[in-house]
Amino acid sequence: MIAENSDWDALVAQGDIERFYRRVIEPALAEFVVGEDVAGLETDDMDEFLEACRRNTNNALAYEMRRTFALILSALFERQLRFWLLCKRPADHAEIESFGSLFRLIDYAKREYQWIGAKPFITDILILGSVANAVRHGNGHSATALSKRQPKFWNQSPSPSDLVSSMRIGDADLKRFAYALMAFWHAMGASSIPG
Repeated sequence: MIAENSDWDALVAQGDIERFYRRVIEPALAEFVVGEDVAGLETDDMDEFLEACRRNTNNALAYEMRRTFALILSALFERQLRFWLLCKRPADHAEIESFGSLFRLIDYAKREYQWIGAKPFITDILILGSVANAVRHGNGHSATALSKRQPKFWNQSPSPSDLVSSMRIGDADLKRFAYALMAFWHAMGASSIPG
């Protein structure tokens, strides 16, 4: 049920995140299930070798898709947040437009709405932003910093030459990120979070 005093822009943003997660991400995750890693296989059997290649290729694609979904969620939220802040704070239009990252937009939102800084969803949104930066920019500062702050995304030793490709974003991570974004919009005046 939509509350009478809902913020319609926050409600639309929350709905967009929820629909993208339910209609795109969840079905894709069900289709591209991550299997067991095959490492160090030595065999003379061509069929066994080809099956190991198929499994590794499937996993590489499945993890790439999950990293890409994190990037899309972050980009969608950044655009939504910028639009919402511009609507709520038109006097700060030039300042808001000058922010070149999700982190700067969140800092501004925390300054204007101080109570959101203590909300648990902010941590997950910041982690999502860090994942997106690493995926977007590759093996630079963002990926290195993320590997130190969030080693759980690497269930094996990260390859220093290719940190991003060895990053493992799980299904539960994507769900946590999507729900953190929906919780943010709920806190900003949207109706209750969809079940």
